[in-house]
Amino acid sequence: MTTDAVLDARGAEPGAPVVRRTARLLIVDGEAIVRYGLRQLFVSDPDLMVVGEAATPRDALVIADRCPPDLVVLDVDLGRGDAPGVELARMLLERHRGVRVLVLTGCRDRDVMMRTVRMGVHGYVRKGAETADILRAVHALLRGESVFDTRGGPAGQVVVDVLRDEDRPVARAFAGAMLTERENQVLRLLAVGMSNREIGRRLVISEATVKFHVRNLRDKLEVRRRTEIVYTATRQGIV
Repeated sequence: MTTDAVLDARGAEPGAPVVRRTARLLIVDGEAIVRYGLRQLFVSDPDLMVVGEAATPRDALVIADRCPPDLVVLDVDLGRGDAPGVELARMLLERHRGVRVLVLTGCRDRDVMMRTVRMGVHGYVRKGAETADILRAVHALLRGESVFDTRGGPAGQVVVDVLRDEDRPVARAFAGAMLTERENQVLRLLAVGMSNREIGRRLVISEATVKFHVRNLRDKLEVRRRTEIVYTATRQGIV
């Protein structure tokens, strides 16, 4: 083993080059020419590696299961309406914890956008965006950020509307209190073991806001510890 590859518990040895892992990308689009164009765009970036491309949800899941990607570039319109693409986004997020999903689409249907943002996609960019903007969005998502392009449609307002849902009560009573939709979302993510930071990234809210909702959950469910939230909710069949 060369000295360049030796790492200690704290990171790289003094003076040694930083070892960077190439991010694995999966491209999902119903049009072959679009997949080709994206592959050519990403192949020029040494920090990115396309591990597969697919035209259908089934093929995308097969590839993702075989070689889990760090990020999926997905068009929710896969030629048979938006339903297969939206469902694919949901399945990718559920089956591959930590995967980042960038929706790159020409679809401007507000309902589709609302559904994808609610389920936790990390970015929404129009297909007419400049190639440099697409690359910047990919790198931003890989850094743990979220990107919603407001120039080609109402994506920005959709995100605002989704975040406002935390103030909307839902028809679910628990421990004598009504949980908001946002509190239910946080509760479900707590149940699968996500940290505050991970929950914030998934719901596109700050870590401080997540802590606020966790505190509200403790108060409403009349428990003292974070772990008791999930335990109590599970016993009551809430999650």
